Amino acid sequence: MLSTLMIESAKLNYENWQIPEGSLVRLTHMQEEDLYFLYMWFMESQEARMTCKPIKNLSLEQWKQQFRESKPCKLAVRRITDNQLIGRISCFNFNIRNRSVEIGYLTGSPYRGQGYTKQVLQLLIDYLFNTIGLNKVMAQTGAFNQASIALLTSLGFQQDGRLRQHHELDGKLYDDFIFSILAEEFCI
Repeated sequence: MLSTLMIESAKLNYENWQIPEGSLVRLTHMQEEDLYFLYMWFMESQEARMTCKPIKNLSLEQWKQQFRESKPCKLAVRRITDNQLIGRISCFNFNIRNRSVEIGYLTGSPYRGQGYTKQVLQLLIDYLFNTIGLNKVMAQTGAFNQASIALLTSLGFQQDGRLRQHHELDGKLYDDFIFSILAEEFCI
């Protein structure tokens, strides 16, 4: 029998997570009223093209209905100074056997380049490693997304692989890069 360090299932219930806030941002549970801004940022802008994940062409009402039914692990990113929603971060593909998870993030265009996304990633990754007990956090980004690549590498992520011609953007196929960071590599 394979011996693995198991994670208590209660720790994986993100609705109970209490992630400490930073100097710039805090993570909160996503509220239905947050969906309007996310919908505008994601579905009706450049951001919808930045993911290689399948996109469903849903209306805002369909997004809300899906949110009510599924409650995915998506957390709202809020600015400390005024509690303004500035983005979201999600965790998916939890693998308790391997103690790994994949993350995805979106910051509204007015809030980019101000250190918010870097800080929220630091807060979440620290929590995933030191409180939940995960060993590996992964992220995937298009080869054309230089801002995301720079952000991930600045946090210590390493490129693990390349998915060739995996991401269509403006009629052209691009590679996608798979990045990861291990608990032993992470330092704030």
